[in-house]
This record gives sequence, structure tokens and C-alpha cells, in this order.
Amino acid sequence: MPTEKDTIRQFLERIRDERMTHANTATRIGSAMIMILDYLTGDDSPFLSKEREDSTSFLLRLLAGAVIGEAGEIRLNPDGSITCGRLLVEGSAIFNEIVFNHQNVLEGDTFFTDNAIIEEVEQVTPDEWRLTMRKLYDDDRVTFHAYDCLRIVMNNLDRARTYKTSWARVNSVDVENNVLMVSLYEGEDVPGGVNYPPEPSAKAIRWGNPADETRQAVMFVSSTDGRWLFLQGVTKPIIDQTNYSAFLGLPPDLPFLRDLPVNRNHPYLYARGLIVQDIIQLDYQGNPQYTARDCGLWDSTRRYIHGFDETEQRYVTDHVWHGGCYFRAAVSAPSVGREPRFNNPDWVCLLGGANMTLDIISTAGDTFRGGTIWSTELVAVLYNAEMRILEEEIGRENIQWTRESEDTAGDEAWNLRHPKGSTGLRLPVSSDTDVSGQWEGGSQVAFRCSVVIGETELSETYTTTT
Repeated sequence: MPTEKDTIRQFLERIRDERMTHANTATRIGSAMIMILDYLTGDDSPFLSKEREDSTSFLLRLLAGAVIGEAGEIRLNPDGSITCGRLLVEGSAIFNEIVFNHQNVLEGDTFFTDNAIIEEVEQVTPDEWRLTMRKLYDDDRVTFHAYDCLRIVMNNLDRARTYKTSWARVNSVDVENNVLMVSLYEGEDVPGGVNYPPEPSAKAIRWGNPADETRQAVMFVSSTDGRWLFLQGVTKPIIDQTNYSAFLGLPPDLPFLRDLPVNRNHPYLYARGLIVQDIIQLDYQGNPQYTARDCGLWDSTRRYIHGFDETEQRYVTDHVWHGGCYFRAAVSAPSVGREPRFNNPDWVCLLGGANMTLDIISTAGDTFRGGTIWSTELVAVLYNAEMRILEEEIGRENIQWTRESEDTAGDEAWNLRHPKGSTGLRLPVSSDTDVSGQWEGGSQVAFRCSVVIGETELSETYTTTT
């Protein structure tokens, strides 16, 4: 059957081939032009027009792209890209790749679990509902199981940001047809005390399952509550403290946290177990907290630290044993080969410092025969646990000798001649210069050594007798 285009062509060919004089009148030519105009601009015209709505069943190739809308916000670019101000997808959108420009923002709650969108809702009986779930692609199949506890949220997308939450239990699943038969929980069994019927376009997620333990876990991030949550053992809409397996962020209001020194405005990490290689602990001001590392006996060739260990990737403070005392590194890098001692600023003595002892030894014995002239040297020996402390470590200004006898005036005179700091730990003593009167049978005189070390004062007395 000839088309309108064929009819116009035949009419124009007859005008072209006409041989009779005066046959092609103005009327005939005008009629041909009108036929062409009607073909180009009529409602059935196959050509696109600026003056009417257009449609075509043929492939339209716009090789240089296209600009759509009066504002020109929608552009189909020659490179295959689409530029637009807002994208609204009524059905599903499948992307092979998504690239976010600097920020990817998620509002509300984001769940990591089975989910589907309700396409149709039908109440079959007063207690049972048929939910037809939307297919997002041809082979899409619902992944819910029988007895799944569903959390169904319908966001109204209005200015007030209102939404409704429904809670349902799956009775049966028709995988091929994407259909669920569900029953609604009673109001007293759901958070808030009120349950709502499900609605089309609502998003359903698996919240838990009272029968299948493998489907009783759900993880989600809540931007409104400010935390990541991992729930386990979820069997019903309302959860309790036993379901909180782990959280990261602001702590929820849980009974077992109320007695702990927890700041509700600060984030925390809670989990049943922790497997970790490196832990860096900070105080409330952000300063690192150091872990004590027992290095055993002090090694003069080893480099000890009070700082960050690159090998272990943590902050440590080295502790060593030396001379019966337990020392902690007090500076970032104690001098190699300089042994820990009570007055070494590179180290702090933790154990052994309270075991300081002072003893006095006479180089010439302890008893001297009466009627003789004798001399000896009293040596004060100071120990910090098993470590002998030297005079230069104490400082002579912290050492004082005093004489004690029945000759009070003589003691005062002797003490004036030996003020604090005038003599070190070694005191020469002679019977003719340091003992009053004649050294006879029954004579006795004592010499006391007092040493001040920090806030500790030690004192010991040595007595000479005949």
C-alpha cells in the first residue's frame, strides 16, 4: 500500500512529466506545495518539529549531544556522559562504577543485611499480609527466609522528614515470584509501642530471626546516634543489652556501662574480644601512655628507650635490674654504658631505693689497748640494695660526722672542728687528737655518720672501746 510520501512523489512526477501546454497551472503547483507542507508539519509527520510534540519509532542519533529543558541543566554529551542537577530514579539503578567527588554522605541509618523494596501490599486475612517485593533487575530474587524478623521503614521524603516503621515476621517465601507472606507484631512487642501496616515503596531489612541462629546478626551505622553497631542474638524487634556485641562511637545507654567512668560525649570501642597487633594508648590530653617493658639485667652495650619503638610500633619505657634494684628509663635515650644508679638522671629507681643501708668499718679493728696511742680510719659504707654508693655520688655536703661521749664539752669542740661537709665517708681518728683525756681501761667514745640522700636520712654510730 503506497505511503503518503509515495503519493506526493507520484503527484510531483506527473507535474514534472506533463507535456500539455498550460497544464501545470498555479492551482496544480500550489496543491503540490500544500501536500508537501502537510506532510512535513502535520500530526502524522515523520519529521521532528519545534511546533508540536514529537515521537518516533526509529533510532534518533544526536551525534553532537543534546541539551534538554529550558534551563539547559540536562546535557547528553558526545562522550557518552550525562550532566544533570538532580537524578530521580523511580525504579532501580544499576551502576558498574560510581565515582564520588570528594564526599560520600549517608544520612540516617545504613544497614548491612538482607533487604528489599515492597512493590505491592495485600492484606489476605486479618493476621496475614502478602508483600510483593520489587525486582531491581531481571534475575533479582528475594533473599529473606522464613521466620525472619523484618524492619520495614517508609520514608515520606517530606519537609518534616517523617517516616513510619513496621515490624513483621516472615511466614513463607515464594522466591520465584518475589512474594512474602508475613504477620505483623503486636504493638507491645515493637519499639515505641505502636506498629504500622506495611506500605508500597517501603524498604524492608532483615533484623533477626528467632529460629535460625545464623540470621540473628545485623550490623549498621547510625548517623543520628553517632555509632557503628553490631548486634547478635536478635530474635525479636526489641533488643536488650545482651544483643550489643560491639559498637564504635558514642556509647549507647546500656546498664553495664552506667557504673563505668564513661564520657557519653566521647567515642568508644566496645567488643567482646580484641585481637590487635599495635595499641597506642593516650591520656585525655592526647599524650601517649607508655607500656613498661622489662628488659631483665642491665646490659652495658644495649640501647634503652623511653619513647616509640619502631620495631614493636608502640610507646614503651624500658625497665632493667641492676645491683638488686629495679630501674625505669626516665629520658628518651639513656646513655649507653652508663649504669643505672640512684643519682643517674637517666634512670628512676623503682625498687631497692627503700633498702638503703649504712655501716661503719674501722681499718684498725674495733678495740684499742688502754694507755696506748692508736689511730684508725672509720669508713662509712652506704648500699642501695646490693649497689654500693660512692661518695662522689652523694656529695660531701650531704655527709656529717659527730662525736658522742661522756665529755660533752669535748664533743662540742670536736663537732665544731668537723662541720657538715668537711669530711667525706672516710674519717681519720687518732687517740691523741680525737679522744678526750687519757686513753685508759674502760675508755669509750662513739662517732656518728649521718648521710642525707634526697628525702632520706641515714645515720649509723661506731663506738671505740678498750
